[in-house]
Formats: sequence, structure tokens, C-alpha cells
Amino acid sequence: MHLCLKCKGKLLCDRKKCLFSVDGRVDIKDLEATPPSVFVGRFGYPKVFVGPVLTPDENPEVFDSPWMWNSIEEVVKLRMKVARGIKLMRVESASSPDGYLSRIQEAVASIRHVGVEVEGNLVKRPEIDPIAKPAGLSVEIKNFELEENPRIPAKVEKVYSDDLPAKEAVFELYKKGFSDYYIQKLFSAGMLGLMKKRKLVPTRWSITAVHDMIAERLRDRIADYRETGEFLLYEYEHFGNRFSIIICPGNFFKLVEIWRKGAVWSESDWIGCDEEIVRKKKYSVLSGGYYAAKLPAMEYLNRNRRKAGVVVLREITPDYTAPLGVWVVEEGVRKALSGHAKSFDSLDEAIKNAAVKVPERVEKWIRTKQNTLLDFC
Repeated sequence: MHLCLKCKGKLLCDRKKCLFSVDGRVDIKDLEATPPSVFVGRFGYPKVFVGPVLTPDENPEVFDSPWMWNSIEEVVKLRMKVARGIKLMRVESASSPDGYLSRIQEAVASIRHVGVEVEGNLVKRPEIDPIAKPAGLSVEIKNFELEENPRIPAKVEKVYSDDLPAKEAVFELYKKGFSDYYIQKLFSAGMLGLMKKRKLVPTRWSITAVHDMIAERLRDRIADYRETGEFLLYEYEHFGNRFSIIICPGNFFKLVEIWRKGAVWSESDWIGCDEEIVRKKKYSVLSGGYYAAKLPAMEYLNRNRRKAGVVVLREITPDYTAPLGVWVVEEGVRKALSGHAKSFDSLDEAIKNAAVKVPERVEKWIRTKQNTLLDFC
């Protein structure tokens, strides 16, 4: 377990100030808005904590929009002002939501922030998670009311009203142009799926589930496209994460993670690898980061109408000083693949020219397309 999870602000890392320190002067009256967002916990499942994400009323959307963030310090500063509402509920309550949950669902489905009135007790405890975005406070909700009418798209209302399986509902919204971030929140709030089977989904589970559902549907489409004959290298770096992405002939997806000593989760150098050639049946050994990398890779292939092999090399450097969530991977791969590519004559050349350098044994694994990774990881 990472030191931050044990420490919670006691400065066991020898820093002078904790990146996740919470300002005890925060007043619950300052939490006047909620961007389209929800928090659903996972501990105690199927009885979990559920609540709106609460922010100050100044540019609320910025607090929950990863594509707008530029530095670790900025992210931490913003997210430590965010509070997660908590009220104990059974996950099955989504099939017949009460007034509290209905108001949360309306706020989540809104395409802009909603002013709120909240009564409750502040719990000064930062939430640190390797998959979800960090948050500074929790609020034990006593009363939660919306102060204005949410703006909910007609397409979302239709999908909510239709009796569609969750996978169908997720991809239907994606096809209509809604971002996976937005869909994750609807899914987490229990708004998608067959009416009588709807459940609240813990936030971190919903992130990975939506990534995987969309990516698999895109991959089904990609299987019918013409195979690429190129070897392309895309690269991007942000938040202490360096990405080198190779597009090459084939029909597979691979992620190699290289954690350098001193990075937030790593006390020593560590390499992890995972792949799929047809369809992944088991949860990845690389956790949510695998699916966060896979989705933008499949989006790229679908956009270019090409079938290809994709190798994502991710290096986590000591500059990654705070766990920010798997959106760092999703946005890193997406921005890399939206940039300019370098072209090479072979996979070997692309690997040798990548900014992310991998050991020879891992290079061998990438080239040979083996299914068993135990010899290399």
C-alpha cells in the first residue's frame, strides 16, 4: 500500500507540506454547486456511500474537467477544494430511486453545473485513489436540494427511459457524441441498464467498465477495416508520465508500464506488461490504467478506419509526485495520438527511437506477440 494511503497528511514522506493537506477553515456554505458528477464508494458493497460532488460556485466545471488541467500542483489545489457527499445507500436503490438519489441523478445528467443547497457535517479526510480523481473533503449529507432546474439533453432522457441493457445504453450515448467521462457518471449513478436491474456502481468500477465497454465495441468495428502497412511512433508527456505509442501491422493491443524509482507508487524500478490479441477475458494485471489506454487507442484506429497493432509504452517518472487517477493515462494517450507521427520501416526501428526505453527482454516480448507474460514481467 502506498505511503499516502497510510499517512493521510502526517508527513511521513519527509515533505514540509502534504500535497493532500486539507484546509480546516473550509465552510460547508462555500460548497454551492455541483458539476455533472457523483461519488459512489465501494467499501461495504452492496451498501455504499453515495453523494454529489460539491464545489465552490466559481467555475464549477473546471473542478471536474481533466482535459483543462496543466500541472500536478494545479490538480491537487483544485481537487482539494472538492467535497464528496456521502450517504449510505443500497446499490439496488437505483432501480427505484428516492428523492435524494433522483436529485443526484438529475444533477449528474445536467450538461452544466447546478446550484445546490447542502446541509451536513464536513469530514476532513482526503480521498486518494489510483483510478479516480482525488478529493479533499467528505460531507455527511443531512439534506441536499437543487436550487435550479438541470439542463438534461433529450437524447439522455430517452436512453434513461428506454429499457436497454447497460452495454447498449453506454454505446448509444457514445455514438451520439457524449464523452466517456460523462457516461461514466451516468453509469455510476445507476441511470443506465434494464430498469428493474439498475444498480449504483462504485466510481472507480464505473470508470474502468465504461472504458472497456466502449473500447470493445470499437474493436468489433475495427476488425473489418484494412490492416495498416505502416510503422508509426507517436509521443507525448504530461504530469510526469511519458508515452510512446507505436502503430504497426497486426491486430493486438499491448501496454507496457515502467515505474521509475521515486514515482508516487514506486519505491524501486518496476515493469508491468499486459496484452490482448482477440479479446481480454480477465481483468488486467495493470488495473484501470490498461483500459484507460486502450480506449483512446481504439478511438484512433476507428477514426482512421484501420486495423493495426498498438503498443503503448508508459514511463512513470519521479516527477509524478501525486496519484491523480487513470485520466492521466487516457488523456496522455489521446493527446499523443492526436499529434504528429514519426514513420519507420520496422517495429524494431520504432522501438529503438521511442523516448520510453524498455529493457531488451521486454523488447523481445513486444516483437514476438506472446500471450504469456510471466517470463517478462
